[in-house]
Amino acid sequence: MSVETIHKIILHPFIQESLSSLKAMTGLEGRADEAFIDNVEDFRFKGYAVCSDMKGNLDGVILMHHYSETAVAVGQAVQLSLVGESNDSDTLNEDLVSALEEWGNTIVGRATHLLQKHNLGFEFASPHVALDLEDMTPYLKGVKQIVTVPVHVEGVGRYYFNLLVREVQQDNVYTDVNLTSEAHIIPPPLNGVPVDKNALIMTVDDSPMIRKAIVRLLADMGYTNTIEADDGASAVEMMRSDKPDFVFMDVVMKQVNGDRALEAIRSFDTQTPVVMLSSVTDSTVVDRCQQLGVHGFIFKPLNAENSLELLRSYLKV
Repeated sequence: MSVETIHKIILHPFIQESLSSLKAMTGLEGRADEAFIDNVEDFRFKGYAVCSDMKGNLDGVILMHHYSETAVAVGQAVQLSLVGESNDSDTLNEDLVSALEEWGNTIVGRATHLLQKHNLGFEFASPHVALDLEDMTPYLKGVKQIVTVPVHVEGVGRYYFNLLVREVQQDNVYTDVNLTSEAHIIPPPLNGVPVDKNALIMTVDDSPMIRKAIVRLLADMGYTNTIEADDGASAVEMMRSDKPDFVFMDVVMKQVNGDRALEAIRSFDTQTPVVMLSSVTDSTVVDRCQQLGVHGFIFKPLNAENSLELLRSYLKV
């Protein structure tokens, strides 16, 4: 498989999603250079990476790879955009890693969904973060070829997309696929009354950064009576015990996904409005949630410019 094919079909969606999400989540501008082949022997871990194993027509790893200083700068920008707080740390502390995870998961989720949607014979594992060489070592085993694309962030530095190739199973990847994605978006209902400012609102997301961002936005609108859940299973339990009046819930989480949690919730509560959040515009998931009586969908990435209006449109304030 040629570098051109790998770049166009596999790496290109990740690069484009990263540039789009970089702009949306940080306000920073980026540009990508041409793809090239890296020497496997010369490959070095740079300090921070988001890794996603891929199987099928190609056995390998997608790697979004940063120097530590670039990761810190981007993480600071994401945190400032999402929660309105600056982080002066010059190392990757817990808050900055959380911000970078949200950015990376948004990119990987949107790009992998797009590739899988076109049935190109690739399957991707959930992304994992590597913070040191020990975290990175399992992904480097058996790698025979590395394709690299540098991405320059204006005023910040560089990060890289690497495709670590272990084995190409077959060379029948389609090169004429139009890799575009149309969001199947459920708009907020046109009718209804504003949600009362004393209403109990629950935020469900396995990202502490996203939960914090939504709670902050709700407070800006006068909603201070909030609770949080970090997984679909705990969300179901809190629906039974706390009986929130409104719910914002992520779709993809580490334990129980939001659509499964919604199904469980609807078995005993068919009235409470639930708005789903997702980085993946999967029509199957959207249709399933619609059938379960979802109130709406908000598609990531969230940022300071769009988040307040999106939440406001569903709360009718």
